[in-house]
Amino acid sequence: MGARTMRTRCAVRGGFVAVLVAAVAVFASGCMGPSAVEVDPDGLPGTYRDGETGGEIRLNGDGRFSVTGISGSDLWFHGPAASVDFSGTWSATSSSNFVYLQPDNPNGRQDLGDIQLYTASSKKVFLHPDVDGPVSLELVKVTNP
Repeated sequence: MGARTMRTRCAVRGGFVAVLVAAVAVFASGCMGPSAVEVDPDGLPGTYRDGETGGEIRLNGDGRFSVTGISGSDLWFHGPAASVDFSGTWSATSSSNFVYLQPDNPNGRQDLGDIQLYTASSKKVFLHPDVDGPVSLELVKVTNP
């Protein structure tokens, strides 16, 4: 086998491997859902709604939030499937690609911990409680404060 034939075969194999790696990367990124992006926290207050379920998260400009009609399993990794309603305080992180939702302790419950609400833009947010799983819920801004 000549040197030219060997170089051609190596180039074809190298090209195939590069295409395969690129295809896997594209496929994997599509499975992970939206990427969180940095958003100006001042643009976040408003009501975000899931069009399918009608569940809402309202971020108020005073640092308070309310959740209505969202499944507990969308909020917490091992949450209940039933719909939950609660309120609390929210604060942006220093990276501004998600906000912490800190629920008040309704009825003395201490099991509601911080919830990370990721920002896809100032008009779309999403919940992703299981980092190894898919995004559980995407909500779109329907009103400003």
